[in-house]
Amino acid sequence: MYGIGIVGLGTMGRRLADSIRANPAFTIVAAYDPAVTETAIPMAGSVAELVGNPSVRCVYVATPPLTHEEIVRTVAGAGKALLCEKPLAASPESAHACVDAVARAGIPAAVNFPFATAPAAVRLKELVDTGALGENLSAHLTLRFRQWPREWQQGAASWLAGPEQGGFIREVVSHFAFLALRLFGPGRLAECTVERGLMGTETRDHAVLRFASASMTIDAAVDGDQDEFNRFEVKGSRSSAIMSEWYRLAHESGDIAPARADANQIAELALLLEGRPNRLATFEEAAQVVSLIEEILRS
Repeated sequence: MYGIGIVGLGTMGRRLADSIRANPAFTIVAAYDPAVTETAIPMAGSVAELVGNPSVRCVYVATPPLTHEEIVRTVAGAGKALLCEKPLAASPESAHACVDAVARAGIPAAVNFPFATAPAAVRLKELVDTGALGENLSAHLTLRFRQWPREWQQGAASWLAGPEQGGFIREVVSHFAFLALRLFGPGRLAECTVERGLMGTETRDHAVLRFASASMTIDAAVDGDQDEFNRFEVKGSRSSAIMSEWYRLAHESGDIAPARADANQIAELALLLEGRPNRLATFEEAAQVVSLIEEILRS
């Protein structure tokens, strides 16, 4: 059984903690979050104390992006395995520093992009890889939000609402940028227009990304009558496939109903710790996502 420590008990930290508890390969040893006062998880007094606990073999980092590099360096320095929330960092320089830290330490490390293991995303990759969609692939991402941050994110609005490390491009578009990298290979920004509101975060984004085997258009805005709408369509010469509601897939070969990937992520984390092949996002992949996202934000 792997002892795991959690840094950050916000929405994502608590959500993944439930899946960790449900997996018999893991036990939650302790957590650290200076803002949390009520939890059944034993609390450490600092990140250093948590990471230094000999029962902690792996650390899950679920804190805002600007804190990741320092925590990653601490975990890597202790030789512990690491699962970090996305985005890996709020700048390409910081992301690459994280990559270098885990590479030098030689620790098992991954980033929590759920599309790495979500059934709909895995099936979509199969459709692309087998040629079921045909040739001349293109992708179109449509995102709409009633407000930003979304209602369920208001507890983290202090950082999600600001341009330094928040905004929907980092928080949401990054998921689909990762998926596109997995589907189509390395990518670059071809064109982009970003509009911003009074807080400095984006209110609208139109972008075109060119990947090794496809182009991807992004149409995203805080301008909707639903709390959130997302649709990712991949078209080819033979057919098209559509992901929506995050985890729903529609294709002529059969549909996949929405299902969260948290349990899959933790199951793959166990494989990573065992030194076995796994689908989790690597730090290198996550750094590529950061580079694309921050280039969009600089537009």
